[in-house]
Amino acid sequence: MSKVDFIFLHGFLGLPSDWDDVIENIKVDLENSGVDGEYYSVDYFNRPNLSPKNSFDKMATEFVSWAESNTRNSRKILVGYSLGGRLALHIFQKKPELFETLICVSTHPGMKADEEEQIKERETRDQFWSELFLNHNWSEVIQKWNEQSVFEGSDFEPERDSTQYRRDLLSKSLINWSLSKQTDKRMLIRQNSQKILWIAGERDKKFVELTRGLHKENPDLKIELISLAGHRVIFDNSLELARSISTAVLAKEKK
Repeated sequence: MSKVDFIFLHGFLGLPSDWDDVIENIKVDLENSGVDGEYYSVDYFNRPNLSPKNSFDKMATEFVSWAESNTRNSRKILVGYSLGGRLALHIFQKKPELFETLICVSTHPGMKADEEEQIKERETRDQFWSELFLNHNWSEVIQKWNEQSVFEGSDFEPERDSTQYRRDLLSKSLINWSLSKQTDKRMLIRQNSQKILWIAGERDKKFVELTRGLHKENPDLKIELISLAGHRVIFDNSLELARSISTAVLAKEKK
């Protein structure tokens, strides 16, 4: 019996419970496979040393320490969705050898250094959202957030209650973990392409384009487009997402 640690990072406005259906489906996939999984959906927003009060770099350093101290098996699979995927890239970069596989779902690899105008625009936009999440009517802010074009391909819109969050941390994450502050991770992906699986929903036009672009630059990078899913792959098609994750683990098992 091979033991595997599955470590999951939710997205912005996400909760550890967002992964529940995916985890249950992975367990079904791995029945009688010889793989015994242990599952960690990390509530990183509410851990002081991992929270958005920290920079990308500090959070990544602390997360590696957490993983080494709190997970037990040599085989570790790091899975991140959206913001969680961007954080996972930073964590993986700190210690690639700690993880057997990195799985990025609906994840931006980072803007290129020469995209100065786009970086500035993103910084301004995230500052705008940061102020809204901190000070404005919750229901109105959530409605505006869900109206963004990136979510158009998703059928499922999770309900988010203000009592589930600290608004100051949501606001802080949009500043400290803004895409505008993320360095381009394409070189990291190129250097570790055989350890990475990149996933996007087939209806998520922007991220399908990003995913295909990464594959064009790195033919060894395994990519998958999940059917009947937009950006919110984790909700739109948890069954197929789980199967992609479990298949990646079983493929390593056979080697």
